[in-house]
Amino acid sequence: MKAWMFNRSELTLALQEVAQPELRAGAALVRMEAVPLLSYTGNYLKGDLPYAYPPSPFTPGTNGIGRIVAVGAGVQQFKPGQRVALNPYWIANEAVAEPPQVLIGLTAVSHDSAQMLEEFRHGSLREVADVPASTPLPLDGLDHLSAERLALLAKFVVPFGGLRRGRLAAGETVAINGASGYFGSAAVLAALALGAAKVIALGRRAQALQQLVALGKGRVVPLVLTGDIGADAAAIREAAGGAIELAFDMVGQASDANSTLALLHSLRRGGRLVLMGSMQAPLPIPYGEMLLNNWELIGHFMYTPADYLALLSLLRAGLLSLDEVDLKTFAFSDLPAAIDHAAQMQGLQATVALMAQ
Repeated sequence: MKAWMFNRSELTLALQEVAQPELRAGAALVRMEAVPLLSYTGNYLKGDLPYAYPPSPFTPGTNGIGRIVAVGAGVQQFKPGQRVALNPYWIANEAVAEPPQVLIGLTAVSHDSAQMLEEFRHGSLREVADVPASTPLPLDGLDHLSAERLALLAKFVVPFGGLRRGRLAAGETVAINGASGYFGSAAVLAALALGAAKVIALGRRAQALQQLVALGKGRVVPLVLTGDIGADAAAIREAAGGAIELAFDMVGQASDANSTLALLHSLRRGGRLVLMGSMQAPLPIPYGEMLLNNWELIGHFMYTPADYLALLSLLRAGLLSLDEVDLKTFAFSDLPAAIDHAAQMQGLQATVALMAQ
């Protein structure tokens, strides 16, 4: 079969003929149909990111859509021919306080997960992927959707997990920081699907926010941030018609914490702030105000299998649509061009590599 292979020491990526993986106990072989690309795939392949890479050479690629080819001993539910979504977030299934975890095809997450990366080093940019059976998600009942559209689930499930962790309830108002970004824009649509009464979409690009307003049908209010903590917090409250119940921070690569602190100060008493962005600057927390307001600060990474299943339920019920995303597809063999395109993505855009069927 064909697979894209990355050599970390040489920083080379090449499409190669490799042996099809052997079937293992507790694993599944999946014939890939579509693979979404992260915007920072190019930087990752240049070695610019502080990630713990899998042992080289390996196939990169995280999420994807495919069909089960075969399942190993001990796999109870999945069957050959079944359509599934690949989920790279693999947590060891052991009854310990802090099981090791990795993002397959991308990086180790915990300090003790090197063995997991060795065991399943290859990601989804190959014709047949070998994955732990605990990671695919069944796509039964979604055959009317194309593989490239279903690949967009990867864009939604990350912020969806954070919104669920923040306990967003129907009828609540949520402010989303980074709403004009790749994951932040999806967070706005996910919040609407979960029943948010109003979504305050925060960003620095007014045009990108206006697209979300149109999709919100009166429930999305755009707000361009100024960088002034007090002024932005007051503007959020005004846009919401009062203090908000939930603040969701998905801002990427922020150089300061001002927008995050504006979110915090827009919360009502007892409000929650979920952190899922990639800001590297320190976050100075007002200790006394946290206590007096009973604010809840939640750091959250990725999502749980239950989150993904809930997302699929919304999709089946018609409460969430993947059609609003501007999708650009590339042939599997044209991956370098796809990577370049992915680096330019903004807002409700996505890039997907398609396998020849």
